[in-house]
Amino acid sequence: MLIYSLIIGSLVYQGVNDAEERAEASATAAAKAVKINTGWIVEVAAQALRRMDAALGLEAQPNDTSTLISVRDALEGLPASAKAYIVAADGQTLYTTDPNFVNLDIRDREYFSAPAKGKPFFTSSLLISRLDGSQIFAFSRRLERGGVFIGVAIISFDAALLEDLLDSLDIGTDSTISILRSDGMLVARYPQTEAPLDLSQHILFTELLPQSEFGVYTSTSPVDGVQRVVSYQTVPDTELIALASVGTAETVGRFWHRVRIFLAIVIPTTLGLAICAIWIIRLLQRDGRRHEELSMALATNTMLFREIHHRVKNNLQSMQSLVRMQDLPEAIKTDIQLRFAAMASVHEHMYNHDAFAALDAPTFISSVTDKLFRAYGSSARLTLDIDPLTISHERATPLALLINEVVTNALKYAGLDKPDAEISISLKRMTETRARLVIRDNGPGFDVASARTGMGTKIIKGMVMQLGGTHSYTFEDGTTFSTEIDID
Repeated sequence: MLIYSLIIGSLVYQGVNDAEERAEASATAAAKAVKINTGWIVEVAAQALRRMDAALGLEAQPNDTSTLISVRDALEGLPASAKAYIVAADGQTLYTTDPNFVNLDIRDREYFSAPAKGKPFFTSSLLISRLDGSQIFAFSRRLERGGVFIGVAIISFDAALLEDLLDSLDIGTDSTISILRSDGMLVARYPQTEAPLDLSQHILFTELLPQSEFGVYTSTSPVDGVQRVVSYQTVPDTELIALASVGTAETVGRFWHRVRIFLAIVIPTTLGLAICAIWIIRLLQRDGRRHEELSMALATNTMLFREIHHRVKNNLQSMQSLVRMQDLPEAIKTDIQLRFAAMASVHEHMYNHDAFAALDAPTFISSVTDKLFRAYGSSARLTLDIDPLTISHERATPLALLINEVVTNALKYAGLDKPDAEISISLKRMTETRARLVIRDNGPGFDVASARTGMGTKIIKGMVMQLGGTHSYTFEDGTTFSTEIDID
């Protein structure tokens, strides 16, 4: 029982650590999502503000219908809650897309005063709208003509737009996401706060951000006093920081709930497991005996396969002997015997190498060509350039017959009796299942048209068709046969 208790305690301890790690991973992934969305908001807002500046033209005149249309077009692609304003240097609103607009003097707002003092682009902190009391944040752009400040272009967003993002992240009911400014001011948060918030003295700004642009920490929220695992990510090329937090109480609470269910199941089943252990041991012993029997059966099947291929090879050799005994022209007997030999090479290779599924191409092709050169007593030099690939057993016999026929044609018709006579064979992989076969000689060549009705030509065409390919001959410094075939 002591050992059992230690095991359970160890599992619980490990489970708590795993729950904390999952909370950190969840918060980090969510913070990255908030960072991406924040970067997108900043980028599209900046582009929209540039389009609004361009739409205003050189003469910043109010009540121009085409300018208002261009201002509205500039908001295309932004969230539906986005509203645009162009405010002159004297505080007069020249254009707006806000249907509930009331003319107010906003020159005391930082998003106006900062551009008025020379800042080209400004991001506001969290604001309470003077029009409807909603929480908003804004981006503004300084407007100049001839180097003279003429006003500010502004785009505001409802802070509630973070709600949909938080819902899509699915990180728990007690979780939050936020956007902060690098000076510690809150820009937006969901769930929303009661008022704007200055976090410049929080540990995030006093200790963590000076050390790293991203990270994870556990802290009690200054907004609602809830302890959460918080991940932060700075948004590149902006003054903003993206935050996502996961409530530790909910995360650990879910774990302890699972622990209680686990113990409720484990304790009454412990005795049953002990009984099952004995039964499992017996099953393992029986499986061990069965495994041994299967191993013996596999060895027997392997032996039978070898015996089958050995007998097929012997039968083909017997057929060769019968052909030799027939009263046939010597050339015909040689051709028939070589075709049997090519087929026998396949089974001989399988028998000697236990290669029942696929054959090693270099060794296999070499065995086919060796028999041909010995049969014809040719002094021509044979060059093999074979990729280290394998040939499936279904393709091996057609390939052996194809090589046999083409090389036989070269030995019979290419006039390879000169000292530098040469036949080269290459097989190069093209794809996982396709290869290119090229057989070339340096003889004077032969007339393909005259050979079209011969048995060898018919075999070549039939074997190429079985191998899923097409073939061609070319004549330049000899004869070249080439085809692309399936090897698997």
